[in-house]
Amino acid sequence: MGLFDSFKNKVKCSQNSPKLNYSINDNFISIGDFTGKYHQSPNSKFILAWNSLSENGKYILLERGKVKLQVKMKHLDNGMVSKLGVFIISDLTSKGMYGVFNIINADGETLIRQRCRANLGSTGISDDGSFAVCQALESTSKSDSCKLFFFDIKNKKLLWKKTPETIGSELNWAKSYRFDTKKKILYLIHDKNKVYRYTFEGTFIDSGLYRLHCIDTGNDVEFLEAIKELKEELSSNPNPKKYDVFIDPLNKRLKRYSDKDTKSKIHRALGEIFQLQGNDTEAIKHFETALKLNPRIGVKRALDNLKKTD
Repeated sequence: MGLFDSFKNKVKCSQNSPKLNYSINDNFISIGDFTGKYHQSPNSKFILAWNSLSENGKYILLERGKVKLQVKMKHLDNGMVSKLGVFIISDLTSKGMYGVFNIINADGETLIRQRCRANLGSTGISDDGSFAVCQALESTSKSDSCKLFFFDIKNKKLLWKKTPETIGSELNWAKSYRFDTKKKILYLIHDKNKVYRYTFEGTFIDSGLYRLHCIDTGNDVEFLEAIKELKEELSSNPNPKKYDVFIDPLNKRLKRYSDKDTKSKIHRALGEIFQLQGNDTEAIKHFETALKLNPRIGVKRALDNLKKTD
């Protein structure tokens, strides 16, 4: 049997295999008669290659050009390998809407095998192989649908899973992830270079930045939800200076919408920002406009109080 002969769902370790000739073309690697996608570790020591979504697929782990592991596994995708050879790979299965997220070390030991009752999307592993993440897509499972799973590989456990605040109404999944293991920060990297941070405990750090992006460039649903959250935050009398960044995006939105209800909400938000900042003249102007557009917008008392002190 040759070096790349298939075998039945068992790990095959090649401690003394010869160094191989392989070729890389764009996102694919060819090793003998094997061709598949690949990922190279940050230190270039390891290469993980796999047949993507193949019924007769397998993955191969190379260490310094020599075969370290090769395993037969169906429906593989989203492989990544760390500096130490710990790697992640998804088994998307063919039996309904679920996937399996595998974390395996360079000796072929499965450290974590997480079954998700949803198909799997983007995944990531820290450079040192100590933490990993996978995104479950939308499914009928309340427990797993749209959840982001975060793993502590060293201790072989799932730390948390939650629906990321950043996916929005149109399910805008993160495209990739970055890990700061010293500061214990997980970065979710979205389209258009939008990056949001979570702590390793699962706390969303950049809620204000995300709200600003929703107001500036979000769709209608995201914008209105962000306006609602902004209204609630402004009522708690926070630091007024931090809301300067919202004024221009809100004014741009006024030009976009024609319906009175949405425009009244924008004028109310602008009025509350200016009131918080002590600019009573601008606050009165926006509150008056909001009331004309929607008499039930809820700013009459604030407007009357401003006029008394003006």
